Amino acid sequence: MQLVSINIPTFNSGKTLEKTLESVKNQTYKNTEVIVIDSYSKDNTVEIAKQYGAKVYYYKGALLGARYLGVKKSKGEYILLLDSDQILEKTAVARAVKLMKKCDMLWLEERSYKPKGFLEKIYDADRQLVQKHYKDFLNPLGGVILPRFFKRKLLLKAMNNIPKNILRICVAHDHAIIYYECYKLSKKIGKLSHAVYHIEPSNILKLFKKTVRYGKTTKMLVEKNVYPELLKSKVRFRKFYKEDLSLSIKSMMLRTIRAVPYMLGYYLA
Repeated sequence: MQLVSINIPTFNSGKTLEKTLESVKNQTYKNTEVIVIDSYSKDNTVEIAKQYGAKVYYYKGALLGARYLGVKKSKGEYILLLDSDQILEKTAVARAVKLMKKCDMLWLEERSYKPKGFLEKIYDADRQLVQKHYKDFLNPLGGVILPRFFKRKLLLKAMNNIPKNILRICVAHDHAIIYYECYKLSKKIGKLSHAVYHIEPSNILKLFKKTVRYGKTTKMLVEKNVYPELLKSKVRFRKFYKEDLSLSIKSMMLRTIRAVPYMLGYYLA
């Protein structure tokens, strides 16, 4: 039974991390190691991680650098890049390992976790729309489908090709850059259905703060002149699906709401 390394970057993630780690603990596939890469949290994040037996490493910097450190510390044949606000379906890892006999990486079908408020519901609609039409979004240039389950050898080789001068500044497009480098090496991409639930921002203020930061760090990447084609492709308009009118309208609303703080962060960076 192959070892699966589950990497989780954290920063003040105490409110959601326990749900994430509980979902890992409840996996039907038991040969896993959990690696938490913490950015010196000031809450109980590290305490929770250690209670669940995670290996904790510290990294002061951005998400891309934290993920790079996690990959370096991983010993598994497969690596799952998970976030501290995601909840795995209990058979997700077991099913992923089986699919990897034919694939080099997998994207995970994702839904919002118990969506109640307006923001959570339009996030969920956006996820449904993109995943229903996933073939339109698989290309790393302009696409938003982002694999999270990888063969370690592929992922390590891809991440070693990423310019080291952006590891400490890249927040918004970490998964996109990782996928872009992996895609150069392999096109063997699979889908893991019914895989993960995402705890979404519950109010506009949380969304605003998060997305302003995304805009700021994107500007820093642009100034480094790295991945210009990839970054340019991320601002293209998405296709509007008339056959999925309700989902398309909600998806457009979410992207409009997110665009304002993103552009504000970008131009004020």
